[in-house]
Amino acid sequence: MNEPKHGSPVVEKTAHLLEAVADAKTGISLGALVDQLRVPRSTVYRILNSLTAHGLVARVNGGASYELGPKFVELARRISPGADRVTLIEAARPILAAAAERIMESFKLAVPEGHEMMTIFAASSPGDYALFIKVGARSRKHVGAAGKLALAYSDYSETEAYCSGGLEAKTPYTMTDPEALKEALVEIRRNGYAEDNQESNLGLRAFAAPVFDDQGRLIATVSVPFIGEATPDRARSIRREVLEAAATLTKTINGLNPLSK
Repeated sequence: MNEPKHGSPVVEKTAHLLEAVADAKTGISLGALVDQLRVPRSTVYRILNSLTAHGLVARVNGGASYELGPKFVELARRISPGADRVTLIEAARPILAAAAERIMESFKLAVPEGHEMMTIFAASSPGDYALFIKVGARSRKHVGAAGKLALAYSDYSETEAYCSGGLEAKTPYTMTDPEALKEALVEIRRNGYAEDNQESNLGLRAFAAPVFDDQGRLIATVSVPFIGEATPDRARSIRREVLEAAATLTKTINGLNPLSK
């Protein structure tokens, strides 16, 4: 653990601890943090207690493992003003958790951040082989279902500006031709959902549906990534759940689908 010459040792240890918690896929225990950070157990314990008290870390389902706490989302909201993401997450939590339970797939809530989409909440599947979704992860908008959906509901000038910056390929299936992407966006808006067919990661598919505010503006997306070998019936079931979850969340926050105006 490298510390700056004139830094605070406690702050350095805390920063490394938070990074370790953020990198953990399904939470991390006190013992694992001690082993990874090579810091005395009592020190790690005290830091965790303080961070928990301030909402910066939280116990996973009240157990012995730790994950990042809700305070981080609130702090992020102050950096990026706009929709009340804390309220959005709290509204989404029971809706996405119930949907994840029904179809045994993990659900993701993401929001537009400039030319990227940022994941702000994930409801993990209770299944043994659930895909892990990292909160805080970012991806370019043309790569994947959620981002294409956000572009589809953007103004024409925004889409033009985005495409002018170049469309980098993430996989051989990523859309890199601006004209082909624009045609796809028209179809996405017409359908009311977007699909990722190995465009962001080989072997993975995803469906995404929009969440609107009370002015009919897209403020978030609900999506489900899943293994590409799903049967057609299974894929339709996932798409239906994604659409229903997004519509329910829109209604819960008193949002309005612009196509229903």
